[in-house]
Amino acid sequence: MTRSDLGSACRILVDQGLCSAQGLEQRLSATLDMTNADYLVVEEDGAIVGVTLSVFDGFTSFVSYMGVDLGKERQQIGRQMIEELVRRTQARDGKNIVVASWLSAAGFYHAMEFRMPGAVFLVREV
Repeated sequence: MTRSDLGSACRILVDQGLCSAQGLEQRLSATLDMTNADYLVVEEDGAIVGVTLSVFDGFTSFVSYMGVDLGKERQQIGRQMIEELVRRTQARDGKNIVVASWLSAAGFYHAMEFRMPGAVFLVREV
């Protein structure tokens, strides 16, 4: 992802109900240059149609948000982003990818060889 992609990436995340628009572009811009950030986009005909936000901690890639443009779902865009993240994680000798996901997306992740190991993630909003 580049700075010129931020507006489109933010629109997808907001349209999918994943993020609030307020301050989103500034937040992403501030973290875009982190060496452990993997912010991926998929383009079709020059337009961004998918975005993934993840970070790598030396062992694991953590996906915090992944969204596909409304109307472009179920067209392998999410699969492309996960496959690229797998390649990047393997290239860093990483061991896992962990995804924060809604239950409604669990089937997609199961099809991509993710499993539910029984771990529980507790979230506190601040």
